[in-house]
Order: sequence, then C-alpha cells, then structure tokens
Amino acid sequence: MRTRIAIVFLPDPHTSDAPSGPDVLETNLPPGCFILDGETTLRADDRKTLPRAPARLSGTHLRAAARRAGAQAATHLIFIHHGASSSTVPGIHKLVAACQAHPEALILGCQPATLRTGRRRRWLEEKIPRFWLNMQTGRRLTDPLGALRIYPLAVIANLRLYQRGMLLNTEILVKSAWADVPFQEVALAADLPAPCLDQPSLWESVWRFLLNIHYTLRSVLPVPHRKLVPSGGKTGAKVSVWRPMRSLRTLLRENTSPKQLALAAAMGVFFGTLPLIACHSLVIILAANYFRLNKIASLSASQLCMPPVVPALCIETGYLLRHGRFLTEISLETLGYQALERLYEWLLGSLILAPLLAILIGGTTLLMARFAARSMATVRNFKPTPGNGAGR
Repeated sequence: MRTRIAIVFLPDPHTSDAPSGPDVLETNLPPGCFILDGETTLRADDRKTLPRAPARLSGTHLRAAARRAGAQAATHLIFIHHGASSSTVPGIHKLVAACQAHPEALILGCQPATLRTGRRRRWLEEKIPRFWLNMQTGRRLTDPLGALRIYPLAVIANLRLYQRGMLLNTEILVKSAWADVPFQEVALAADLPAPCLDQPSLWESVWRFLLNIHYTLRSVLPVPHRKLVPSGGKTGAKVSVWRPMRSLRTLLRENTSPKQLALAAAMGVFFGTLPLIACHSLVIILAANYFRLNKIASLSASQLCMPPVVPALCIETGYLLRHGRFLTEISLETLGYQALERLYEWLLGSLILAPLLAILIGGTTLLMARFAARSMATVRNFKPTPGNGAGR
C-alpha cells in the first residue's frame, strides 16, 4: 500500500504567531508527505495564511482535516505542534518510515524511559493513563501521552469521536484498540513538542475520571465493539465446561496458546472461589481484560466453583481454622443467625483453597490443552495416501 501523509500544524493557543513547523520542515520534508492545503516549498508570505487546525482539537476538527486530506489523495494524517524544532525532524522521519512499513497501524511516537527520569509529575501522568488503557483494552503502551502520532484516515473517518483536547487522544486510543486497529510504537530520541494547553480544571479532571470509568464498564459489556479490521469470516462456537475437549479445541483455534488457556482457567477458578457475592463475573472479566487472557475460558472455568460444593468446602476449611474441628450441624442457627460468621469462614477458607484449586485446574487445563493442540496438529498434517485407504 502506497502511503501519502498530510501534515497539519497546531498553533500556540497563547499567541497569534504562525507556527514554526513550516520553517523547520521546509527543507526536511519526509518523502511521501505534504503540508495540508499548502505547497511543499512555502514562501514567506504564505506561512501566516497557512490553514491550521485549532490548538484544542475536537473530533469534528479531526474529521474535517481528514476530509481535506482525503480530497488531496492522502492516506494518513499527522499533527505537529507549534514547538517543533530541528531536533524533532529525525523523529518525524522515523514515524513516516514506520507508517510506510505498517500502513494499517496507528503510529505512536514515544520517548525512551531514560528521557523521562527525574520528572515525577510526568511519570505519574503517564502511569495512570497506561493503567486505564490496559484495563479498558488490554493494550500496553510505553507512552500513551505521546504528542506525535500518524493516524490512518480510515480510522478517523469511521470512529465516533466526541471528546476534545487531551481527552480526544485517549478516546482515539481506546476506540481504535476496540476496533482491532494495530498500534506501532516508535522510540524517539529527542524531546517531543507537547501541546501548550492550560492546566486542566477540576471539572476536566473529574470528567476524565468519569470517562475512564465509562470506558472500563463499556469494555466488559457483552456487546461487540465496532470493528474496522475484518475478522476473516470466523464463526464462533459454543464453549462449555461440560465439553472440555471440544471447548479447548475451539479456543485454541482463536490463536490462544495452551499456557494462556491454563492461566485463564486458573484465574477464573481463583476468583470464583473467593466470596465475591454478585460480582464474580465482573471481577473475572476485568482481571482477564487487564492481563489479556481469554475471558470466555476464565468465565467457563469459574462455573466449577458454583455453590454448593466449593463454598461449602471453604466454609468447612475456615471453620476448621477457627475452631479446630469441622462444622457438622446444619440448621437455622448455624446458617441463618450465624450467617456473618459463615461468610467470614468462607473468606478464610477461600484464601487457602483458591490457590490450590487454581493450581489444580490450571495444571489440568494445561495438560488437556496441550493434548488437544497436539491432536489438532496431527489432523492438520495428515496427508492421505493411496496406502492408507483414503479416497475409497
């Protein structure tokens, strides 16, 4: 795929001067790039009248720039802030090279950790977005607040974007990950130009927190996300704990390794054993999403811990730890009036049985998954010959 990248400059919101980006890139324009609505070589009189995007981007501005770029046969879009200098040019060239190698991906510029040491506030500002992005999408990025990005026009045109400013960057990352758009990070050696925005107000901080909660809850809803990358026509199959081998073969066809299935099953059993009343499924889905494990395998394995067997074992273990003997009396007194004591004993017993059951179920799943994977490989490699009776 041939790439053609449109460059849009973001001005300084605190001054009316023209951005310095055209001056910097005038003689260092990367191959396959052009300045949106401008000429490759700019005259001094043209720089102040160069069409520019607003400093505080919104989804509407982004789509408008994408439409203008598409009208000039562009395939990608990059925004460069007003602080671009000569040290930024090599980074832009690296981003363009990565875009040409991965035209379907969202290219993200990031700084190595050595350039971010000693800045505690920025470290905290990056650590929190990394946590939220991992929780919401299962993706891990080095620098989710990177200022240099190359957007495929198809992504911008098909995503529903409602936020503005820095929240727009978060919205694009989350919804692109949900749409199965690949990310490609490029390490940049120089300091990146950052948007010169005002300190966020209390309301903006609260809104960012609520927005992250909204994305987290949306990620666990059993409603499919809008996809931009075709799934290849794969059809789903039912997964049930009562048909383990067939379910394991179904899950192994989804590019899941036996080790991942074993970890997912162990995690599902671990949380299923704990007394997380009325929120087992939610906790399991969130944990599987964070650790990028198979949610269906975790939920299916957790069904092994349904009442009454596993909770009764936990209560008996907890009662044994507290009183030195097993609970043998089942009555309204022990199960009704002493319900809080039984709940506490359930918690105590689960702290012992949850790791043991997780190891047992995880190990069993690993052995069964490896056996299923080996049998599937044997079937795939089977070649009928006249001597084995094939074709009769």
